[in-house]
Amino acid sequence: MEHKQVGTTSTTTRSLLLADLVEMIESRGLSRPLWWAEVVLKIMLVPRVRAVCLFRLSQYFARRRMMPIALFVQGRALRGSGAEISPSAQIGPGLILMHSVGVVIGPEVRIGAGARIYHGVTVGDGRLQGQPTIGDHVTLGAGAGVLGGVTLGDRVYVGSGARVTRDLPDDAVALAPQGTVRQRRAGLIPRLDALAEEGAADAGADVSAGRPALP
Repeated sequence: MEHKQVGTTSTTTRSLLLADLVEMIESRGLSRPLWWAEVVLKIMLVPRVRAVCLFRLSQYFARRRMMPIALFVQGRALRGSGAEISPSAQIGPGLILMHSVGVVIGPEVRIGAGARIYHGVTVGDGRLQGQPTIGDHVTLGAGAGVLGGVTLGDRVYVGSGARVTRDLPDDAVALAPQGTVRQRRAGLIPRLDALAEEGAADAGADVSAGRPALP
């Protein structure tokens, strides 16, 4: 499976962070000044929003080879939100931490755009060779683990408590306890179905036909 280049230095920290904030904080029809006021308030009061902001800040310093400052910011994020995300991790735009406590993402991990990550998730394990490469619009449920040099495709759903130690194709569903893999059934997760259809339209193909159903 091809490894994707995500969260690279060609994408500015400002644009990455803005995409994250847009995904985490709904506008609800607010004017731009009121939306930004809500953003500032949530950065101060909501740990999961603060964790993402501090990760992007630590990433900014890491890209400029200012690792002592990057690690200091990482430490502040851990103390203030419970999330430990390495400044060297490459994470695409639109990152959403549904809950921040117990999230651990190791160095050199690569995650695509639109990731949704719940509490207690571990991505990467120094005891295993390599670090995970994860596609776009992936959901990692509470307590899930993605360990070693595995590759996950787009729109993969890793259920709560599942442990993934092998590659998964696009649209796979991994269930606890040992990462039992099934193909996602149409209608199971409408948000991912819509993203799959958009991808198929861009590619000029309909991937919704012939999808195996869950047993």
